[in-house]
Amino acid sequence: MIYEPYSSFPFPEVFREVYNNLPYFFINPSGLNTLSTKSKEMLVRSRAVVAEFLKCANSEIIFTSSSTESNNLAIKGAVWNKRGSIITTDFEHPSILHPLKTLSEKQGLRIVYLGTDKTGFIDPERVKDAVTEDTLLVTMGAVCRETATLRDVNGITKAVKGANPNTLCHFDLWGLYYPTSQIDLRDLDMASLDGPFLLGPQGVGVLYVRKNVRVKPLIEGGVQERGLRAGEENLFGTFSLSKSIALLMEREEAVKKSLNLCDRYIMENLSLPPVFKEGWKAPGLFSYGLKDMEAEMLISFMEKKGYFLSYPSPCMVNRVKGRIKEKCGFEDLLFIRVPPLTSIGDIKTFLNTLRDVLEKIGSMV
Repeated sequence: MIYEPYSSFPFPEVFREVYNNLPYFFINPSGLNTLSTKSKEMLVRSRAVVAEFLKCANSEIIFTSSSTESNNLAIKGAVWNKRGSIITTDFEHPSILHPLKTLSEKQGLRIVYLGTDKTGFIDPERVKDAVTEDTLLVTMGAVCRETATLRDVNGITKAVKGANPNTLCHFDLWGLYYPTSQIDLRDLDMASLDGPFLLGPQGVGVLYVRKNVRVKPLIEGGVQERGLRAGEENLFGTFSLSKSIALLMEREEAVKKSLNLCDRYIMENLSLPPVFKEGWKAPGLFSYGLKDMEAEMLISFMEKKGYFLSYPSPCMVNRVKGRIKEKCGFEDLLFIRVPPLTSIGDIKTFLNTLRDVLEKIGSMV
């Protein structure tokens, strides 16, 4: 699986904002002295920006270190010391699958792995049919990370709640630049966001926890983050992420127009077999199948052309490859992510380079 590279750099304005506020990142926002007042205000404003972005209450936003931590907190925290079952799919990120495996082994919970189709899509009715009286939680990605397929999040949530109103629903919203454009967050109990995907820095994530949903903290100590995540807050991460999100909101119309243009161009000009489900592709994301080709070779050739591709989880390469071959029927996948405000010119250059490299590799195998 290969990711298109130049998508993790923030807006230039974020660099300037970070530079202008550097001293405050060294001051504890939870301090009781006057020096902490400014830092605390920055944290409060950052939370308000994220809440506005997700159209929820400020108190429903919990800052974490990553979407991985958010997933762990949501999954483990929601079912702590309980008995019952959890529903997921067989096509999920390790940050969902690994906590579930731990809960099965250590807490004796029954994990129901529902099979998706080859695109990673699952019918809401299939999820509903699996819900029982003891189903504690349904958890999965809103977007299948390997295939770029968007799932019917609200359809799944409504089906689950119709079968058992007490079952909690959690989704990892990685892969969505504007989650509320595709999802009504009011239907969900919990949702994870990845800071770097939204052009924030490494080391910051978000967990949305709906009011009245009780979650057991994984990190205990102080009362930070509603008592759900003890320890000094990562002001640099939260501030930087909020500035990127504010710009995404401010430029939403332009970003969506850019994504639509780039999406259409890629669909019309890249002649590889698509893996994503037609009509359910996440905006700005693409996944194509690769046959008779080692991804490492493509990574090496593209790097010589100035494009630094990589696996999303290097430690999971062999396992991910096996799952892709079994599920999708390909040796590997080419996953392309279009960053916000990417120009058609940039996409043309990338695709031209990619075609040249694929042709060169094809002549060698």
